Amino acid sequence: MKSVYLNVGGLLVPVVLALALASPGQTNLGCGQGKLVLSVSYHVVNDVDTGVRGNNWAFDTYHRTVRVWRKAAGRFCSASSYDGEFTSIAGTSPGGKAQLPAGIRGTFKGSSVTTFRGTFASRGAPIRGFVGIKDFACSSADQKGQCGGTWDWLSAYFTGISHFKYVRYRFAYHATENGKGTWTDTLLGGKARFVGDIRPSKN
Repeated sequence: MKSVYLNVGGLLVPVVLALALASPGQTNLGCGQGKLVLSVSYHVVNDVDTGVRGNNWAFDTYHRTVRVWRKAAGRFCSASSYDGEFTSIAGTSPGGKAQLPAGIRGTFKGSSVTTFRGTFASRGAPIRGFVGIKDFACSSADQKGQCGGTWDWLSAYFTGISHFKYVRYRFAYHATENGKGTWTDTLLGGKARFVGDIRPSKN
């Protein structure tokens, strides 16, 4: 495992470059057999996170790895992992049970598996290793996935995308400063489940 530090807005951001050393068993997450066609990582700043009511409740900074396997002609499975930090936005908590002040900080980890159809077309983009820092440039009023700087790995590497589906995901958030609690958001067997919440320290 190797770490480098990149300057983002005057902050030194650690970026872990571990993909080359990871074994398929560590990152497959259930995609099964197939040809590995994409194995990249990138660092995201200024993304927004949504709660059970569709509300923006936090700004996220995280490192994401994406690996994609070709299962058959035009059919793919992707496995992603996430490791990052959040800072709350004043308003409704992710679990919808509390009102948060701005500035609660914490950490989160996650993983997701998706399947889709399409055509792999890297168009000269690197298909292995670290592909940079992506500033999504979100504000608290933006809709997740539609911020001015949002970078979508799927459209960056594939064309003719259809039948996109989340097979499973799990995200766990834990407050570490100015707040308390753990919130988990899970999709398994086609059913979404939310457990816990993030709350102000005094509640």
